[in-house]
Parts: sequence; C-alpha cells; structure tokens
Amino acid sequence: MKQEYETSGRGLLRLPIITGIAALLLAFGGTAWFGAYQTEHIRAISLKQDLRMKLVECRTTVASIEQQLGSEQLSLAQREEIQSRLRIECARFADVKKNSGIKPESELGEWLMKRKPITSIVNRETLQLIVVDLDEMIAAMTSQIAEENDMVGLSLIYYLVFITILLLFIVLAGGRLLASNYRHSIIPLHQLAQRLMQLNRDLPESLHDTAEAAEDMLTGPNPSAEMRSVTSSVASLCHDIEAKNKKLDEIYIRDEKTGLYNYRHFKEHLIIDVERAKRFGASIALAMIDIDYFKMYNDLHGHIEGDKVLVRIAEIIHQECRATDIPSRFGGEEFALLFPKTDRQTALEIAERLQSIISAEPFEHEHTQPEGQLTVSIGVAALPDDATDWYSLVNNADKALYKAKSLGRNRVLGFTREFCQEQPPDRQC
Repeated sequence: MKQEYETSGRGLLRLPIITGIAALLLAFGGTAWFGAYQTEHIRAISLKQDLRMKLVECRTTVASIEQQLGSEQLSLAQREEIQSRLRIECARFADVKKNSGIKPESELGEWLMKRKPITSIVNRETLQLIVVDLDEMIAAMTSQIAEENDMVGLSLIYYLVFITILLLFIVLAGGRLLASNYRHSIIPLHQLAQRLMQLNRDLPESLHDTAEAAEDMLTGPNPSAEMRSVTSSVASLCHDIEAKNKKLDEIYIRDEKTGLYNYRHFKEHLIIDVERAKRFGASIALAMIDIDYFKMYNDLHGHIEGDKVLVRIAEIIHQECRATDIPSRFGGEEFALLFPKTDRQTALEIAERLQSIISAEPFEHEHTQPEGQLTVSIGVAALPDDATDWYSLVNNADKALYKAKSLGRNRVLGFTREFCQEQPPDRQC
C-alpha cells in the first residue's frame, strides 16, 4: 500500500515537473525567436531610414537645381555647371537600387531598376517629374517604415499574450501540488501575469514599469528558481526592447553623417518653438551656417575628405551650442542652429564665437582654399525682430547668410530689412 502510494506520488510529481520543464523551454524558445524577430525588423527599419534620408537629400538637391534653372540671369557656364551637378545627382539617385537592403524582385526594387542615370541636357519639366517621383518614393518609404513599426508593436503584443497564457498554464498545471509546495512562487507569478496584461493594454508606456516590477519580485522572500528564471527573462526582454526603441528613435531624428539632428527633427522643433515664443511673447533666433567654398574643397580633395570636414564642423557646433539649442544639418554643407528663448544679440554673439573657432581650426588641406583657411559664413535672424513666423525666420536668416557670402564670406551677419530690397522680385520679404 505504501509502495503504491509512493509510486502514485512519483507519477503525480512527474507530470507537473515535465509540464513545467516543457513550459519553460517554450518560454525560452519564444523569447529567443522574438528577440531575433525584433532584431531583424529593427535592422530593416534602419536600412529603410537610411534609404529615405538619401532620397530626401537627392530630392532637395534636384529641387534646388530645378529652381536655379528657372533663373533667366544664368550664364552658359553656370547652366553647364548646373547640368553637371544634375547628372551626378541623378546618377547617385539611380545608384540607390544597389542598396543591399532592397530585394530586386520587390516593388521598390522594380521601381528603382527603371530609373537610369541622366546623360543628356535636362529641362525644368523633366526635373519637376523627377521631384514628383522622389516625393512618391519618400512617401512610400515613410509608409513602409510606419508599417514596420506597427509590425514590431504587434509582434510584441503577440509575444506578451503568449507569455501570459504560458504563465497561466504553469499556474493551473501545478494544481494542488504547486499550491501546497510552491506557494511562494505562485503568488508572484500571478502578480507578474497581471502586470503583463497591463503592459498589453498600455504598450509601450509601461515597458519600464513592467521591468521594474519584475525585478522587484526577485527581491521578495525566497524566490524559487523558476520564479527567478521567468521574471529575469521578462525584465531582460523589457529592458532590451526599451533600449532598441531608444536607439530607433535616435536613428529617426539624427543625421547619419554628422550626428546632428536631421532636417525633419529641426523643422518640428522650429514650428513648435516659434508658436510657443509667439504665445508667450518670448524671443527665438536662428543661425544658418554654410561652409565657404566647400564645393571647391570637395572637387580638389574628394568627398571623403569633405565628409571629414562636415563631421569636424558638426562636432564644433555641438560643443559650442547650449543644452537647449537645436543644432541640425540643414542639407549638404549647410547647418542650422536654433536658439529657443534667445534674443538677436545673444544669437549673434554665439554665432561670432562659433565662426571664430571654426576659422582658427586647423583643417587638413585648408591651405588650398582661396583665403588659405577653411571658414564658414553665418546669417542670423530673430523673432519677433526680423520675422513673424517660422517660414520667414528661416527665409530671412538665409537672406542674411546670402548677404554675408556676397560681402566676402567668413563673417556673421544679422538680417536687416535692407536685404529685402536687394532680392529679386520672387524672393522679396
């Protein structure tokens, strides 16, 4: 009788042990699969972000060339130079199809295969069609990135549902034996399941809270090995997802080459900060920075050396600006520095200090520049002194920059209304 009881007891004990081991293996397998799945999707999003940024840069350049071709004051040599720049830019656009992250058989790959480098003279109408194509391409890439982000969030929900169901199954499978022998594990597991269900509802705001709650459970009285394993996995997963989300956010708002904020992030801050300044009667200033004779430097020493200059100047801008400022790469060799809650005079002082530091910086090959050194020109405008909205703020700072370059470069110039009279009729203030 005793032997039968022991045999029956072993059988009853063996079932929950086997069930528990199988459930833990499922949990670990599911976590590993989910981690690999998330990594692959985040990598795909990063590649598409890189491609989108290249398309945006290409679109900006082509649109700029299209506007320049519309000027009737261009000489034949200037038109030939513009056509040369256009051929180079369009060749780079056609070369996007070589991106390793794009499958040739995909819709995107087929679209790019139809685009060929331009070798003949191009008129404005063709350029406008190219800009329309690029706009469609950028919109499609934005939509794909949004879909990928949705897939990442949806997969997280599926995984959390899977973990929740698995934990509930472990609780129920143990039955009376687990309730009597592992009471100190069942209650924390139930609490963790509740927290996971809350995470499923509040995603993604509660990721950090869930990780902390899981780690707090490990500090309780005598947690079991199973409890340690499951809660550590959940806490680690939450921390990993949170870190990857932060990295993805950085990729989305940073310029890949210089590390400064990109144009999209700059424009968002510009619009918001200008509206805030107008509402509270505060000042806001903007400095537009352009590297003098940068095309000449690139032509003489190549784009790799030119990129080194861009990176170093970006580092100086970042080092010299304040914590509240927004240093951004506006496009090409042009940078934008937004000064929230800053008046015109303070912005000019910061810009002059920045111009002086860059002028004194020993850049490689700078002796080949016209003045024997590599310099920048800076135009400054402020609201409400020089502008009434974000568009006029950018436009007037750009006018000041244009005037600084026309006066000999390597200088800082604040916007004045006199600049408006010097502009062509289509660019009046």
